[in-house]
Amino acid sequence: MRSPLPILCLLTACGLKPLLPSSAVVNRTTLATFQLPEPSTAAYTGSPLVTFPVLPLQVFGLQYAVDVVYVTTHPDWNMHEYARLDVPGESVWIAKDSDQQGRQTIVANRPNLHTWMPEIPAPRIEAPIALTDKSNGRNIDIELAYTNPQGEAVHMTAAGRMPTRPPSKRNGSTMGHSRDVVAAVLDLERFGSRIDGSMTFDDQATRFKKILGIVPFRFLLKQTQAGLVVTNFRQSDSENGFTLTRPSPTEPDWPTAASEDWTTSENEAHYDNGVNRFHYRFVDGELSSIQVFQHGVEHPTLALQIQPALPDLRRPFEGQIRSQFVMDVNGQRGHGTGTITATWVDPHTVRVAVIPTEPWWLADRPMESIIRFTGDGDVDVRTRRVDHS
Repeated sequence: MRSPLPILCLLTACGLKPLLPSSAVVNRTTLATFQLPEPSTAAYTGSPLVTFPVLPLQVFGLQYAVDVVYVTTHPDWNMHEYARLDVPGESVWIAKDSDQQGRQTIVANRPNLHTWMPEIPAPRIEAPIALTDKSNGRNIDIELAYTNPQGEAVHMTAAGRMPTRPPSKRNGSTMGHSRDVVAAVLDLERFGSRIDGSMTFDDQATRFKKILGIVPFRFLLKQTQAGLVVTNFRQSDSENGFTLTRPSPTEPDWPTAASEDWTTSENEAHYDNGVNRFHYRFVDGELSSIQVFQHGVEHPTLALQIQPALPDLRRPFEGQIRSQFVMDVNGQRGHGTGTITATWVDPHTVRVAVIPTEPWWLADRPMESIIRFTGDGDVDVRTRRVDHS
């Protein structure tokens, strides 16, 4: 069993320093400027096209109470994660396998998996996971068996001890995973290497990759992941707010599906999917902040603040309007920052571009939302990953 410090030193020595956690990327003085958002600088030239607020960005936030991370010598897989998600009334274990391109697929023994937390459009496979969990407090002791996306029978074990304290730097790297789906920042609430384990594929044992040929690439974490995701939905008017339908009928090929009844008030739009509560806050129709609250988690898993507020995207305006944003994760301030610009491209279409700036693993994932007003009272929102301009 080893403490995290020697592991971090080895990572630095072997050229993996860019993958190490960092501190906050926004200082306290700058964070203070986001507390009281100013109104947008947009000069509106028309009335709102719909009565409900438009959601230009899809956010997510998720805390894993336990996250086992393995990197093996298997030629087809880059990383394996086995995570315990504590949701109301139960704990759910999920397997996440990342291929060599960083594309991550979720396997979970969950009915109607494509409708569970549909805001995260990662590929999913609904399949049995045989679990033996002898964990007790900080002592983690699990055994999992399942069939991975390639059809291999996987068996893994993990036995370790969760650290008692957080690391000195908690702003964790995404290590290149799910680049096509999320622009995320992390909070590494616990990070340790006190873990032993094994993995087999079709009953063939595989070795773990080693850092500097010495330390097996195995980690035990408690972490929160949060940020922006690619999305595809339609908003339609409803009695108490709006209905959000995933995916939009104009683009039905999508890994998740849902019909969500959002409630609106004068300044808020909110929705509870049973795992997370989403709160979008508006001032005179202008988006100033977004929060995600996971049931049972003390802090918001995500708090995204915008300064100045985004324009009211229901109303036409001239030119390009620019704002700054900052992301807090699990109560940790300033883990990500960047800019958001909004531009009307024609009388029915708005483009919203998100250009992250720090840290590097967030800056590597700009996104663009295209918002289209259908003319019959509905709005289609489609967010994609884009290359840097």
